[in-house]
Amino acid sequence: MVNWRLINYVFTRRKPFDVFDKPQHGGGVWAPAIRFYNGEFYIFYPDPDFGIYMTKTKNLAGEWSEPILVKAGKGLIDPCPLWDDDGNAYLVSAFAGSRAGIKTVLIMSKMSLDGTRLLDDGAMVFDGHDAHPTVEGPKFYKRNGYYYIFAPAGGVATGWQLVLRSKNIY
Repeated sequence: MVNWRLINYVFTRRKPFDVFDKPQHGGGVWAPAIRFYNGEFYIFYPDPDFGIYMTKTKNLAGEWSEPILVKAGKGLIDPCPLWDDDGNAYLVSAFAGSRAGIKTVLIMSKMSLDGTRLLDDGAMVFDGHDAHPTVEGPKFYKRNGYYYIFAPAGGVATGWQLVLRSKNIY
């Protein structure tokens, strides 16, 4: 990165302390998404062993809210929210095969407008098993009436970038 400077941390210690105060490999925060909505900055982040969390602030250099567990579950990863112009909010997410036993699919869930909870169990919107293994890390946008999900697939060493587009959010 060029011409950037660190201005803040979302947190300096992760809960639960008995888990995160010990060195570990592969745990903690994976692939967060930051978005601005209704005068606040939101970060949605997964912990593959606990679930999907959300924290927010009005000032990036100020204090962030205590993280809220939006959806508990082992293997839930890579959430990204979208507040739609139709007045609804949604969250796209993926699964970690190492924790959930499934991977390569993306799930769309309806979300409360305040981002604190999911309103349904979600619906699968993409299955990459046939040609796009290891789909993860989705980023979610809407532009000119189309919904877009950008997501890497194929793994780190040999992967590629998918761009999915639809007029229907599901």
